[in-house]
Amino acid sequence: MTVGSIAAERIVDDILSSNHEILSAGVIDWSGNIIANKSKESFGTRFEGVRSLEHNRYSGTLAIAALGIASEVKDAFGEPQAIITIYRDCKLMLLPMPSYDVLIGLALEPSANVENNTFVKEIERLVARTLKS
Repeated sequence: MTVGSIAAERIVDDILSSNHEILSAGVIDWSGNIIANKSKESFGTRFEGVRSLEHNRYSGTLAIAALGIASEVKDAFGEPQAIITIYRDCKLMLLPMPSYDVLIGLALEPSANVENNTFVKEIERLVARTLKS
């Protein structure tokens, strides 16, 4: 199933409203094109340099490349469920959703508890529910 721009906008809105620790959300197709991306106002204020990254034509391509690198060990560990990068002031997370041909990119509060399968499953259910409605 391919996600169009209207559906991607709904997904991003639903993700941002679902959890106060999510600061920014984006939907990226497998070609690296950013279909939708939104941030809470506080995110742009806290991370001033992020605006230049949001519209950088390489951002989506870099997400696909990161997934490709993580997938290099899938024979030993299976398909990656998420890629999490921990920074001092936030966590960045990529969630591959091959059944929808997209990646979900998230920026989260540093305290967000995302290092478990429960969080990933919650986002997957939210995406599926949004696309069904």
